[in-house]
Amino acid sequence: MSTPLEQAQAILGEHYRNYVIIAQPEEYPHTFEFVCSDSFATTGLLMESMKYHDAVMNTFQCSEDAFEWLDEEEEEDVDEDSYGEDFL
Repeated sequence: MSTPLEQAQAILGEHYRNYVIIAQPEEYPHTFEFVCSDSFATTGLLMESMKYHDAVMNTFQCSEDAFEWLDEEEEEDVDEDSYGEDFL
């Protein structure tokens, strides 16, 4: 019996020239399983998918919400001599 990852790999292999599968097992949330059709094509696929992902994620952020202005209290000017010799 084949695993779901092996089934996905078989289906993608029949219909696509190159593919990358990254899956996170339910029972191991801090790990991932990785399968690819071609090691050289994987680099290009991952780089282009990251560009696409960044572009999609940037559409979720409103340009007006891009900055949060914080009012900071101005500190008084402190004379260097007030720190003592340990800080000089």
